[in-house]
Amino acid sequence: MGGFANQLKLGRRLEAAIVAVRDHAFVGRRRIWITAAIVALLAWPLGIALPTTSLDSSWMSGLYMGLQHDKDFGTEVVFTYGPLGFLDWPALWASWLAVLAYAFSAVVYYAFVVTFVGLLQRTVGLLGAAVIAFLYLATIPDMEQLPLILAVAWSLTALREDRPGFAVDLLAVGGGSLAALECLIKLSAGPTITIVCLLAMIGARATRRQWALFVGFFVGGVLVLWLVTGQPLGSLWDYGVNGAQVVSGYNEAMEISGAPTWAKGFLLFCALGLVMTAYLARTRDRRARWAAVLLTAVASFSSYKYGIVRFEPVHLSLGLSAMLGIWLIMPWRRSLSPAFLTASILLGLVLLHIYPTPARLDPIKNVITFGEEAELAARPGLRQEYIDFARSTLQSTYAVDPETLALLKGKRVEVDPWEIAVAWAYELDWSPFPVIQNYTAYTQKLDRLNSESVEDAEHGPQVILRQNPGGTLPLGGARSFQGRQPAWDPPEQNFKILCYFASVNTSLSWQVLERVPNRCGPDRLIGEAEANTGEPVQVPQAHHGEVVLMKIEGAKVEGFEKLRSMLWRPRIRTAVLNDGLVSYQLVPDTTEDGMVVSRDPRLDGTGGFEQFPQVQNLKIEGISRHLHFKFYGVKVKVEQQER
Repeated sequence: MGGFANQLKLGRRLEAAIVAVRDHAFVGRRRIWITAAIVALLAWPLGIALPTTSLDSSWMSGLYMGLQHDKDFGTEVVFTYGPLGFLDWPALWASWLAVLAYAFSAVVYYAFVVTFVGLLQRTVGLLGAAVIAFLYLATIPDMEQLPLILAVAWSLTALREDRPGFAVDLLAVGGGSLAALECLIKLSAGPTITIVCLLAMIGARATRRQWALFVGFFVGGVLVLWLVTGQPLGSLWDYGVNGAQVVSGYNEAMEISGAPTWAKGFLLFCALGLVMTAYLARTRDRRARWAAVLLTAVASFSSYKYGIVRFEPVHLSLGLSAMLGIWLIMPWRRSLSPAFLTASILLGLVLLHIYPTPARLDPIKNVITFGEEAELAARPGLRQEYIDFARSTLQSTYAVDPETLALLKGKRVEVDPWEIAVAWAYELDWSPFPVIQNYTAYTQKLDRLNSESVEDAEHGPQVILRQNPGGTLPLGGARSFQGRQPAWDPPEQNFKILCYFASVNTSLSWQVLERVPNRCGPDRLIGEAEANTGEPVQVPQAHHGEVVLMKIEGAKVEGFEKLRSMLWRPRIRTAVLNDGLVSYQLVPDTTEDGMVVSRDPRLDGTGGFEQFPQVQNLKIEGISRHLHFKFYGVKVKVEQQER
């Protein structure tokens, strides 16, 4: 009996110890959740934006209108973002969609802060975690990279030596759900997050049940969300295939510079440093360590490319801030805490130097912002007032004349080249070419996709509303994007517009093109030339009722440069025209699509709407390669349809 009594006492003590640990863990988690709520509020960055004019605002309006107008993403709307892309950009292009986007952003933001504070407090304590989290959130440019950091945080938690019991289940359910959402939000982000979570599931030695949860929430989430947004199941494949073209072509076509030269090496140093840190982190076993290394390498490379392709302060700062966020949530060994804090402070100072954001360091202002935005989200009438005001403001800015509007009403309208918010402002039947902004059709396949829509009289747009290059909008004085020649951006689409559309009305700021039967004859080879880069080539001139197309063989990114482009950036190709009078940046993958280089002036616009260059000679610079030029003549019927 004595032995039984002792065993009973031991059992009760063990039960009491378990309850105490459970209660302590509950209290600890509650403190983290409360602290995170305070930090999130004091650093509140989220809001519901008003519609405005600009290149970026226009494609954001396209995401909302695409969903509102029941467009198929993947066939009718092809862009970096998918049918849930609007969730990344809460704005009053649509009242309830804006609220949904705001609520989604708030949930992701708070989940990030809870995770961030919870992991940081293991290294620097709860107070230190709160301070660092506030400073981090208040100094990064925006919240775009938070989902990636959140996925890495959940993944590393499942791999760490002292992982909590719920870690792998959280990764399976939360990681699978987040990956599904992000795949339908942004195609350049979703697959990266999916790979990160998959590597962590392998490294964490997930059970069959946990794998079933991950696959179920990911695959099921993608299918359910795709159908909920009104997308036909058959378009899902096109969404992935055509979206992959947008993502893969981005690196070759969208590169710019403007950030400090030293930042190139610094960005690479940070990426490599993160991978080394992952190797030294406190992980459960060898498999977990290598999984941590690989998933950190994937996330670091994604952030590195984000900062290096669009190499200017905002994108550079976003890439670095993502790396800093991953650095802060690493499973650090306490012996390395001084190095952790020192490196964190230095990287934070570099971020502030590159892209200062002092305004968000004011917690009182941030709390006021939270209150104002919460009121806007809760009051439909107030939102409608803002929408009406924004629509009226945009109409005043765009100033589309009544005669032009009369030609657009009741017809399917494409807006050229990018200010598609005008369709929202005047509530037009927006019917875009699939790649919704010209400068994004930067591969042969994407250019062809838009060209097919130009040719499609049954389903394509009936009229094109073209913005005047010399208009008064913020981007009005420079129709070309990033120093490209507008007629070659993309080339086949713009040539096909000449064949299938003719001007019927021109005002000071806008031109209306109406669909006509194909007025172009077959192309015929009229000349060829061989030249090395830097050597001038004479261009055959167009005759009466003719345009001349040029195709360049050898200017694409190929061979070793393709590998270099994946790790860094390709060389910029430049076309120098007419003895150096003007030069344009070439998009490599569309150089064989047929660029208009000469035309009968009667085939072009007038009064600021001239579209095509008149090239006497040109040379290609920026690469060391032998090039083959082919010139084709195309007869075009001259029509006088202008009213």
